[in-house]
Amino acid sequence: MANETSGRRLARKPIPLAVIAPPRRLTECTQCGKCCTYVAVDIDKPTGVRAVTNILWYLYHEQVSVYADGDGDWSVVFETRCRNLGADLLCGIYPRRPHVCRDFDNTSCEVNSPDEGLTFTTAEGFLSWLQARRPRLHAKVVARFAPWPEEVRGESRRTS
Repeated sequence: MANETSGRRLARKPIPLAVIAPPRRLTECTQCGKCCTYVAVDIDKPTGVRAVTNILWYLYHEQVSVYADGDGDWSVVFETRCRNLGADLLCGIYPRRPHVCRDFDNTSCEVNSPDEGLTFTTAEGFLSWLQARRPRLHAKVVARFAPWPEEVRGESRRTS
């Protein structure tokens, strides 16, 4: 017998097969409309004092956040709903929508993207990240642009 050696059967080893995950079902634009609830503008990465203080300025405003994607691109995000987004999540001017709207695609939007990125909604959160990731730059910013409110500097609040 071909599978026997000296009267003994050879053990068969299982062949590992690649497991292919089924494709994830994409959220359709008409189920979400998230991209029509904010305006995002590219900004400089926080590699210098000026860029850091610009980010702090953005974060001092209500309804504003800063987002860094997985590719290292940074943007300031203004939470504001498009006037043309209907309650049904359909665009009221779809045939006449601007080019930027035409560039949106549900196959690459943040709802369907595996890239979670970083979102900063407060100056404190951004400064904590900066202190952990870029301590020398953090020290320069704190040295040049203090005083800040005590909670931003990391001090306890004084009562008088």
